[in-house]
Amino acid sequence: MADEEVIILDEEPGEGPPSPQEGEDGGEKGPKRSRKLLFALLGALGAAVILLALLLTLFFTKEKSAEGERYSASELAEKIKSAEKIEPLAAQSQLERMIKKANILYEKGDKKEALGLFEQIATYSASISNYNLGVAQMKQMHYEEAIRSFKKAIENGENRVISAVNAAACALHLKDPKRFEYYLQLAEAYLPESFNSPLYSYLYAVINYYRGNFFEILSAIEHPSSDLYRKELDHLGAVSYTIFDRPLKSVDLLERSTEVRDFLFLGQLYARIGDYTLASQYLKKAAEESQHPVKSKKALALVDLKNRRVQSASKILRELKNDYNGKGLDLYPIKTRLHPSVYDIDAAQKRFSAESMLKAPDAFRLIFEFAPFKVFNAHQTINYIKKGNASIYVDEESEASRYLSRSSKISGVNLLISKAIKAAIENRLREANSLLQEALKSFPNHSILHYNLALTYAQLGNFTKAHKHFLRSYHLDSSNYLSAIFALMCETFTGKPVPQVEKFIQQDLKQIENPDTRQKFYQYLLYFYQGNSAGASKWLSTPHDNRPIYLLLDTLVAADLQMWNEAEEKVRKLRDTMPKNLLAHLLFMEVAYRDLDIKAFSSKARLYLKRHPLDLDAVYYGSAFTRENYINLRFITGTLYRFKELSEQKLLEEQHDPSGIIEALGLSDIYLKQFEEAYVLFNQLVDKYRHRDSRTLFLAAVASVGAGHPANASALLELAKLTDPNNLESRYALGLLYLEQGNSDAAAIQFAKIPDGIFKSEYFDFYITGMGRE
Repeated sequence: MADEEVIILDEEPGEGPPSPQEGEDGGEKGPKRSRKLLFALLGALGAAVILLALLLTLFFTKEKSAEGERYSASELAEKIKSAEKIEPLAAQSQLERMIKKANILYEKGDKKEALGLFEQIATYSASISNYNLGVAQMKQMHYEEAIRSFKKAIENGENRVISAVNAAACALHLKDPKRFEYYLQLAEAYLPESFNSPLYSYLYAVINYYRGNFFEILSAIEHPSSDLYRKELDHLGAVSYTIFDRPLKSVDLLERSTEVRDFLFLGQLYARIGDYTLASQYLKKAAEESQHPVKSKKALALVDLKNRRVQSASKILRELKNDYNGKGLDLYPIKTRLHPSVYDIDAAQKRFSAESMLKAPDAFRLIFEFAPFKVFNAHQTINYIKKGNASIYVDEESEASRYLSRSSKISGVNLLISKAIKAAIENRLREANSLLQEALKSFPNHSILHYNLALTYAQLGNFTKAHKHFLRSYHLDSSNYLSAIFALMCETFTGKPVPQVEKFIQQDLKQIENPDTRQKFYQYLLYFYQGNSAGASKWLSTPHDNRPIYLLLDTLVAADLQMWNEAEEKVRKLRDTMPKNLLAHLLFMEVAYRDLDIKAFSSKARLYLKRHPLDLDAVYYGSAFTRENYINLRFITGTLYRFKELSEQKLLEEQHDPSGIIEALGLSDIYLKQFEEAYVLFNQLVDKYRHRDSRTLFLAAVASVGAGHPANASALLELAKLTDPNNLESRYALGLLYLEQGNSDAAAIQFAKIPDGIFKSEYFDFYITGMGRE
């Protein structure tokens, strides 16, 4: 059982020293009646220490772990009860002045001199009351002698309630539950004697605090008999409100009289609420000013992981390892879990925003979806591809022919590109990607090939490779501004900016005299990427045709400017221009139904899907963005089970390439919390169909964590990280799993690769499982 520490309360408020906290025990689990107690001379810190024990098991999450490692409120109450001692209200005699001097010495840290003075006080026991003698003996940690003195005080009618409380505290120090219970009952019996005392509400709160009757404490907090021990009452109230899961009330009470000793607990309370900015501020103060730098730093590292400051968390972990000899690294062990919005429909609906697709970074992925492929001969390509009434939009690059030595090469390359574009339009995106990779082997230095290949990578969700080929395309042809802008957008996902690119393209675009529509589009698209709403707004008044990417920029800029009528008009035109494009329909719903609450949105979306049967091949074989958004829409509208049934039937009928259907089923199973089924499906993709791209490996790891296979998840995430070092989701999840395993060095390495301020995981979260140890 952890060492038990005691709080001594002074009947004369404001006279004694504050509570020195010696050491930073992480705490440990004990029997049901074991208590984590903090040694203090005044007791103001008693409740704060209780908050520490309580918050460490509560902050960040309410959920219980699968292993049952969480505590119930009643169990927490048992674990955090601590003893309070109360000092006398006595006349200003020589002995009382000596006691006061000893308290001041203790406050200043001169503990050895203070205890020596207490020993002198004890020698004059004949001249002071039994009660005061008992207090002096408590401070000397002579608990048996103190109990005898308090017993005499009770028999003589001296401060009977306070004497009984202190005797109970001594019994607790001696690990004597029978005497603890006996004197606590005496305190309860004598409590009515203090009904008219200014201390009554505080004594009432302290006794109920020992009893674990935290609801009764609230009465004393709300209706105090005086302002005496107001701070101490506020701390007890903070404990009670925290137990009843009302952290905002706890914060209000602690904020009334915040002192250095409260910074750690306030930081944890704010983390519990989810206000990570304030949590971070208090924890930083606690690390610098309080007596708990190690606990404060470890708690701050965990808050940083929640607050988009992953690299900062890495620095703290390394600091604990190097500057504190590893002290604190085992505090607050965590459990990695999937974010509830991944599988819980209520959480997903709360997190859902109908406008999220219209804002960065999703807006950039949307732009990739409607971006044109580039060809040398548009007429040849369209003749090769066009079937029926399908609308085909490609950009013809006449200047690119200078990169080819003969016209026959132009025709040959264009035919390869045409085959790839045909596959992409028919939602065979992986096939298009493979065709372009093959073409690039024969023509490795052609800007258009690199651009088209990059576009397929971006649509498949591989932004590292997309960035590489967009950048290569721009270097091969500096007039290919779209490649440069798309490379910048990819950097949002990779976290690896190339600053010179943005500088060069800005200069080049400004130097164009009398720009045509396409060149103006590039300029305003760059403004949109930069968040320059005023600059991008000029696009809305620029005459242009109805190319999909032009209409999309119309929609995005109008939405950014809150010009919703125009945004809806443009997205409707986009949908009507591309009636078979599933993503255009999803975008229309997000704009048209943006003002509805989630229930009404779901109802409208379900009705829309019934009235507009969509080609699900885009989900099975098309882009990752389309697949993820469509399945998420089915999930939040409660129609995902029906989609899964359709997909299972589609899988039975598929004879060519079932991998896209398997991925859609696996993703559906994750949302439906059928993790074991998802785990099997994604492993089938990895092992049988050889889908070793970073995104597939990552989703397999998501299923593994959900299914309770953390070791497999770690292996898959390692592969995902090697395949794409810039997959921040993989690095974050791998870091959490390492931290869960106690491997803080490996965790710090992963977290160090994720710059502050750019990343928040959509899939992974964690909670604290206990106090841990230093």
